[in-house]
Amino acid sequence: MLIEIIGIIVVFMALRVLFSRDRSERMLYLNAMSFGITALIALYIQTPFGAIIAITYFVASTLSSNAIAYSIGRIQEEITVR
Repeated sequence: MLIEIIGIIVVFMALRVLFSRDRSERMLYLNAMSFGITALIALYIQTPFGAIIAITYFVASTLSSNAIAYSIGRIQEEITVR
């Protein structure tokens, strides 16, 4: 039951990413999706290896979303300076 609820939330966030126009909103929804996918991995693969996979996915997705947010911030900074 919990896996299905989290799956529905992840699908809803994916739809929000597709239909949102603002980049900062997309980043929030992508971050929520990564939390949900991490939870799905941890709940579906109930072994120590599943926990390692979930942790690895979470760290990698957090690093990538931080890099994207930093890049967007620098671009917006350069636009306001000009």
